[in-house]
Amino acid sequence: AALLCFALAEGASAAAILVPGSTYSVTGTNFPGGTATVTATEGATTNVAGLTLTDTLVSTGTTGEWIQFNFVNPTGGGLAGNNGAFWSINVDNLQLSAPALFDNAFFYWTVNGTPVSPINSFGGIQYQGNVNPITGVGPVFGGNPFPGTPITSFDPILDVVPYSFVTAGGIPVTANDLHFAIHYTLTTPPPPLPEPASLALLGSGLLGLALVRRRRKN
Repeated sequence: AALLCFALAEGASAAAILVPGSTYSVTGTNFPGGTATVTATEGATTNVAGLTLTDTLVSTGTTGEWIQFNFVNPTGGGLAGNNGAFWSINVDNLQLSAPALFDNAFFYWTVNGTPVSPINSFGGIQYQGNVNPITGVGPVFGGNPFPGTPITSFDPILDVVPYSFVTAGGIPVTANDLHFAIHYTLTTPPPPLPEPASLALLGSGLLGLALVRRRRKN
């Protein structure tokens, strides 16, 4: 089985969408260098168990913003240490400093920077012919705007079991880059948090995109 989910978390709000230069936690499981949890800084380069992580912020007008996470194997090898085992990325404590809506997401694999093509729907995720909304290059999974979900902090999680399941979508296990992006739109005043039953479920089956609200930490 495989699961792709983006989990929502409550947090404090202030004045911008994503705080430039802020830190967040990244856990890579079954990466080429094993499993590790590291602290990353927005805008900087971080090594996560053998993969190089960078992130990119792209504004969309005065109220919107993309953040794209880029995981690259600098040796040119694949992204998993064991293609037959569980593999995951968990980005935790990604801080938003103003109330915002999560309203779009996309992801894609590349080989030496070139998007894998062709790709196809698999595991409940539909490929609908979209290209990267940031660069106009494709193909990508996702990329269609959807009704926004109110958030003030965001913890994306990507799980695949086993990693070789990505081949069902046309992705070779030798692909050496993975990119996924999420989009926010500012809201003023902040809307009330939705009940769990109202959170959007985007995709189902073996590979899905789900939203889950977490309880506020004391």
